[in-house]
Amino acid sequence: MNSVSPVYTESEVPSEQVIALGQDEYYPIIVARIRYSDNSIASVTRFRLDDKEREMIAKGADILLSQPHHGSMMPIGIELAMPDSYPES
Repeated sequence: MNSVSPVYTESEVPSEQVIALGQDEYYPIIVARIRYSDNSIASVTRFRLDDKEREMIAKGADILLSQPHHGSMMPIGIELAMPDSYPES
């Protein structure tokens, strides 16, 4: 599974940054900071699965998300979107 750009579409690319680049103990990911119409802010990443991962999901594999945190648990979201598009509703 690879972190890919654009996270949403090309228009958001200027808001993207790479987190953990050069930190061998972490997997670098591309993150876009998005401000929604209600002024809330989210950090959004996009991952592209390789053929083996897609095959595993088709066979029933689950997707696990881990979230390092310090203190209270922060909410997370998971969505699906075709390349260079916004998530499906």
